[in-house]
Amino acid sequence: MFDTIPSIYWMILMGIPVAFFTFILYQLGMVTKDTRGVVQGSTKIIEEANKTLIKTNVILDDVQAMVSTTKGTVEEVNQAVIQPVRQISGLLTTLTEFLSGMKK
Repeated sequence: MFDTIPSIYWMILMGIPVAFFTFILYQLGMVTKDTRGVVQGSTKIIEEANKTLIKTNVILDDVQAMVSTTKGTVEEVNQAVIQPVRQISGLLTTLTEFLSGMKK
């Protein structure tokens, strides 16, 4: 039976699957090549993001230092100015109530 089929038909029958297999391998190679380019681009983006995060951390540290300095200043102002003013105000209120009580 195999002697009756010409060899050109056998070459065509074998060539079609080989061509499909070769095309699939070619497409896999192209996908791999594109993936490599995407990974290289992603690496650059990640490096830029890392630099941005480092800068952001530096800014955040500066802001935290400013906030802690401001908080300390507010506490000092509270102790040095506001508390004595409240004490004087309390004394004046007590004195005023005492004087108003004496007038009655």
